[in-house]
Amino acid sequence: MTPHEFTLFMYNLSLFPIIFFSVLFLFLTVLRLFIGNGKKEDYKKMKDLPFISVQIPAYNDPVAERCVQKCMEFDYPKDKYEIIIADDSTSAETRTMLKRFADENPGFVKYVHRSNRENFKPGALKNAMSATRGGFIVIFDADWIPEKDFLKKIIEPFSDPKVALVQTKQGFYNKNTNLITRFAAYVLMIYHDIIMPVSNRINCVFFCGTAGAIRRSAFEEAGGWNLNSITEDCDLSVNLLLRGYKSVYLDIETPSEVPATFEGFIKQQMRWCYGNTRVFFDNAFRILFGKSITFRQKAMILYVTLGNVIAPMVVIMTIFGFAGWFIGEPTLFSFSDVVNLISRGIYTAGFISMGVFTLYKKRQLSELPYLVASAFTIGIILAVANTIAFFKAIANSKLGWYCTPKSANDGLV
Repeated sequence: MTPHEFTLFMYNLSLFPIIFFSVLFLFLTVLRLFIGNGKKEDYKKMKDLPFISVQIPAYNDPVAERCVQKCMEFDYPKDKYEIIIADDSTSAETRTMLKRFADENPGFVKYVHRSNRENFKPGALKNAMSATRGGFIVIFDADWIPEKDFLKKIIEPFSDPKVALVQTKQGFYNKNTNLITRFAAYVLMIYHDIIMPVSNRINCVFFCGTAGAIRRSAFEEAGGWNLNSITEDCDLSVNLLLRGYKSVYLDIETPSEVPATFEGFIKQQMRWCYGNTRVFFDNAFRILFGKSITFRQKAMILYVTLGNVIAPMVVIMTIFGFAGWFIGEPTLFSFSDVVNLISRGIYTAGFISMGVFTLYKKRQLSELPYLVASAFTIGIILAVANTIAFFKAIANSKLGWYCTPKSANDGLV
């Protein structure tokens, strides 16, 4: 086999899974079109509003002050909820700022501080459970800005005793900062506007670790937070679904941040890739052969946990495609081929199609050039990073925890 033939073979080999995923993305987009916004569920009205514990994990996050203040303004009876600040901050100034809420609102706001960061966010949340009274737990990352009626809306589906978790939609107040924030927002917009509604239809909604609620009894039955997982929210979701519980997605949008730096975005995505992949391998037998979940649920769980298998294929296609230029075979990946590839990407590739649908739904089609530009630049680099994370997960080689910096902490947004 000549170098040209080998290069061509590898390039074409990588196209098969890429085509498969493109078709899958197109299928999900079409499915979302048929689903539409869905019928609004009329949940049975609760006789008495339950007691809710709102947990806010923080690590050197002055912006948490804003989140706590917003949570204190919920139009939910004040004797029916509490706020728990799970603070791992090393900054004395931040600790003092956040502790003041508890000092000034005893009983209503509780401040829990650890002198170490063992197991990071899941460790902080587990540590806060000793101070948690509620039968339902709502979690907000420090940068989120919830509306006043959030608790009243998110508690409604729990009138069904089989509902174990309710997740809501992520919004972005810093999306237009730069190309990185735009791409980060597009990825999450696609997930929340296409994948989540489809998942809701088949009872396979995943908890996103923030702006969601969990039934405490189901949470404890599932073993609570897995301290060995760096995507503890995904791990918990799978364990709840495998126990036959229901999950619900509500189209309630709450503003938050996406990473504004290249390092922050890439490391966040690598953590999600690694953690979700490990969730599959840690629960593979139950996912594949468990009788408590349907075939459609199995398929969606596989998509969420193993979807990053496409990353190595994108890298292989890119490497061997461009290699044609350097071995004297320009016909493999000539300029016209590049144009055709990009054209197919814009008009037929699944990810772009999902993005177009999402932008159209949000009346933001004018941002299509940003979507295409970021997908063919940042997207390629992300594929390399996620390839590393994916193979690390397969080898069960530890990937360190990374706390994504928040621009609001520095007053940048």
